[in-house]
Amino acid sequence: MKIIRRLITLDANILVAALKRDEPHSQTCVDLLNKIPDMFIPSEPSIIYQEVCGTLARTVDPDTANLAKEKLDHIIHPLLLVNCDKDFCTSAYQLCHEYKIYSIDALYLAVALQKGAILVSLDKEDFTDRVKAKNPPIEVYHVTEIPY
Repeated sequence: MKIIRRLITLDANILVAALKRDEPHSQTCVDLLNKIPDMFIPSEPSIIYQEVCGTLARTVDPDTANLAKEKLDHIIHPLLLVNCDKDFCTSAYQLCHEYKIYSIDALYLAVALQKGAILVSLDKEDFTDRVKAKNPPIEVYHVTEIPY
């Protein structure tokens, strides 16, 4: 039986939790990342580098941030990294209003919508629940809900 790989957009908090290992759902995040590339192929906004590496540099150390950058370089194909340029950002801000989400979250949602990817986050109340309430044309999960 052939496994069909799906595109997935992971909120930066998934990668941070997996690398810090001290978050409530760290192991679940690690388990999800271990399904790349066998089950999932990441498609991400370029801001993920700053969100993940910047957070780790601040909360852990620069060496961990550098390891995260290498991991991101390894798992995200350049053609599936969406540049957060002016056009992309201005196309995404309407999602803040439509879904009542934060501006950075709108960038992840915009990528998932554009690519038809599964969207996964650790932010349930302010992100995944709000998006799911609007019945988007994509699958949206809190990391503990993903059925794969």
